[in-house]
Amino acid sequence: MSNVDDFRLEMMKHISDLPSLQKSWSAWQPVIETLIGKQPTAKSIYALGDNLEKVFKAKVVAGRTQTSVSSAGVAWEGLVCWYLNMVFYGTSVVVVRPHAKFLPKILSDALAVTISNIKTNTESDLVAFNIPDWQNLADVTLTTIDSVISAKPHETEISVMQCKSNWNDNAQIPMLWDLIYSSNSFRLANVSVGSNGVSPTSFKRFTYGFATVPTSSGKFTPSTLSVLRVKNLSGGNYWGRPSLGGVAKSVNEYCATNFGAYFTGTVQNSIQTNLLSNKSVLDSFLNLKF
Repeated sequence: MSNVDDFRLEMMKHISDLPSLQKSWSAWQPVIETLIGKQPTAKSIYALGDNLEKVFKAKVVAGRTQTSVSSAGVAWEGLVCWYLNMVFYGTSVVVVRPHAKFLPKILSDALAVTISNIKTNTESDLVAFNIPDWQNLADVTLTTIDSVISAKPHETEISVMQCKSNWNDNAQIPMLWDLIYSSNSFRLANVSVGSNGVSPTSFKRFTYGFATVPTSSGKFTPSTLSVLRVKNLSGGNYWGRPSLGGVAKSVNEYCATNFGAYFTGTVQNSIQTNLLSNKSVLDSFLNLKF
């Protein structure tokens, strides 16, 4: 286990304590274990990304009140964060919720948006980033991560992943945020991106993606309005189903699409080498015991 993974598991402990995730896990866990099999393989764990909708819908928050919709959204966000960190285990890439304990300040500053002199934050449900020189770090804490990224921003890639359980209601939101973050190529009146001297352009690469269940039962085609709204997102459009050309990629494709250079070999090779070689780590993810 690397020091980066120590930080990852500490962050996952925080994620696992989310009430929405705790309430859902008793229903989700048996579905996940059935999908990956009694003897999980790199292939079955990777393929779990094709079936996150099945997992999520094993425990759906009833009704359409604001509270239930919000709770479902947090649960989906937690599930995506759980899955991505399991796949990224053993690499220098970490996926965090934008919490003060786990998001480096330099990244928080870079993602800040000021509209008419009012500072706001993107709906950055998840933020993924690589940590430069990770194998040479004796101690990986939020402070050391912030320091090394601040020293080597041009070796750091950032990807915001907005997670929403419903597609039709929310597709326009990531489209607009991606537009704002791309505004360095043109000017938006009264809008500025970044603070304290850093912005997304300060880093090696910045992308903005979207991940949905989706909960809606309608048919999605390349010409569906909600699909068109997110088809050109810099970080890609994903869902908890197998990839469908012209519509959305499986969540598992997010890893290689945005951080392929940080795996040794294929993503499946990485899962085999880093995750399956340490059964206690996989058990930690499956039982939320971090």
